[in-house]
Amino acid sequence: MTMLQFGDFEMDIQSRSLKRCGREVRLGSRAFDLLAAMASRSGEVLSKTELMEAAWPETHVEESSLRVNIVALRKALDDGTPSKMIENVAGRGYTFTAPVQKLGGQRYQPTVMKTDPLPGAYSRLIGRNQLVDRWASETDFGISTIVGQGGIGKTCVAIQIARQIQDAYEAVYYVDISDSTHGPLSPLSTALKAGELTPDIIQKAVDCLIGKTVLIVLDGCESSIDRAAVVAEAIAYRNPNVAILATSREPLGIMGENLLHLSGLTIPSDNQHVPDITSFSGIELFADRVSLVAEEFAIESTRGLELAAEIVRKTGGNPLAIELAASRVADLGLENLVSSLDSPLRALRRGNRTSHPRQQTLRANLDWSFDLLDGTMQTVFARLSVFEGEFTRDMALELTGCEIAPDQFGEAIDGLVVKSLLFGQLNSGTYALPRLVREYAKEKLGSSAISGAGFEVASAASVRRDKGYQHPINAAIVPSRTSQAVFTPVVRAA
Repeated sequence: MTMLQFGDFEMDIQSRSLKRCGREVRLGSRAFDLLAAMASRSGEVLSKTELMEAAWPETHVEESSLRVNIVALRKALDDGTPSKMIENVAGRGYTFTAPVQKLGGQRYQPTVMKTDPLPGAYSRLIGRNQLVDRWASETDFGISTIVGQGGIGKTCVAIQIARQIQDAYEAVYYVDISDSTHGPLSPLSTALKAGELTPDIIQKAVDCLIGKTVLIVLDGCESSIDRAAVVAEAIAYRNPNVAILATSREPLGIMGENLLHLSGLTIPSDNQHVPDITSFSGIELFADRVSLVAEEFAIESTRGLELAAEIVRKTGGNPLAIELAASRVADLGLENLVSSLDSPLRALRRGNRTSHPRQQTLRANLDWSFDLLDGTMQTVFARLSVFEGEFTRDMALELTGCEIAPDQFGEAIDGLVVKSLLFGQLNSGTYALPRLVREYAKEKLGSSAISGAGFEVASAASVRRDKGYQHPINAAIVPSRTSQAVFTPVVRAA
C-alpha cells in the first residue's frame, strides 16, 4: 500500500483516499490522479502533456480541462493559505512544492512542527537565484544591508538568503520595523519599534543576544532609519557573534555596513527579439504570475512574448510593478494592458490584499517613499519630472532650482539618490528618474503645494541645447540583460 504524507494530508493512492488531519477530503477522480502524479514526483516539473496522460490516459482533452482540475486541487489543498502546494512553472508545466514523505503502510502521525521565525514565501522567487547564492556565501557576522527602490524585491531576497544560512546560527530573529500591529514585543523589537529609545532599552536588546550566534533580519529599515541604525550598530559592536541582514530603501550609514545594491529584473531593450519566456527574468516573472490568475492567456506564443516584452519594459523591471501588471491581465487582456500602462498609477492598482498596504498598489508604494522625504526633497523630486531622460546637476539646478539655495538643492539631489528614487551618475555625471517614479513625480508637480507660485516649467530641450548635452532625451534607462547587483564591501573597524 502506497501512502504519501505532506503537511496535514495523508494520501492513500491504492484506495484513492485523501485525508486532512484524519478527515476525508473530497476530490474528483481526475483531480485525484493529477495529485497522485505530482505528489509522487514532488519538486519535479511535470509538463501539461504528462499530467493529461496521467489523468486522461486514453482520452484527448483540451488544456482547459487540466486547468479546471488544477484549480479544484488548489482549493482543496490550500484552504485559503498563502503558500501554494501546486505552482505553475511558466512555459513548462506544474510542480508540487510541498515536501512529501512515503509512509509505506504506516499511518500518519501528526508531529509538532518547529516554529519558523521567518515569514513564508508567497510565491516562487524568479530571477534572483544566482544572486541569492552569491550573497548568502558572502554574508558573515556584522551588518549587510540590501538597498533598492520600493518594490524591487528586497524582502524576498533577504528571506531567501536567511533561509539558506539559518542553520549556521543558534537563533534567528525577524523584525518588520514598519509593522507595529503585533502584540508583545521582545527586547529587540522594543528597541526597534516601541516608544522612546533609551540607553537602557538598547542595552536590553544587546543583552538578550549575548552568548549565542544569532542571525537577525531587519526588514523595512527606511521607516525608522535613524533608530534602526543606532540599534544595529550597538548590537554589532558589542556582540561579534551576530549577523544582521537589513533591507532598506537607503543605507543605514553606519560603521562596517556592507551594501548589497539590488537592481530590477532583466528586461529586453526596444525591439529586441525575445526567443522564449526564460530569456529575461522580467518576462519570466510576468508569465509565471499571469499563469496563476489568467492561464488562458498564452504568453508562450510569438505575439504573447511581444506583448509581455512591451509590458515589462514599461515597468522598468520592477518586480512589484510586474506582478501588479499581471494581476490586470484577466480583466484587461494583454493588448489593452500595454496601452493602459501609459498611465501606470491608474493601471497598477490591484495587489494582494494580505500584503503590506505599501505593496498593494504602485501609488501606495511610491507614497511610502515620498512621505519619508523632507520638504525640500519633495519639491526637488517633483520638479525633476520635467526631464524625460538623463540630465546633469547643473541642468537640474537651472531648470528646477528657482528659490532653493544651491547647497540645499545639492543635498536634495544626493538624498534622492541615496533613497533610491533617482538613478545617479549613469553616464559621466548624469541622473534620471526611473519611468514609474517619474510618472508619480509628474503628478506631484501638478500640486500647487509642490510647484509653488513662482515655479515656471522651462523647456528641457532648450536647457539641453544651451548646455551642449547630446544624449537623446527619450532614451530608455533600463537594466541591461547582463546587469548585476553590486556587492560593495566596507572594511570594518578593528
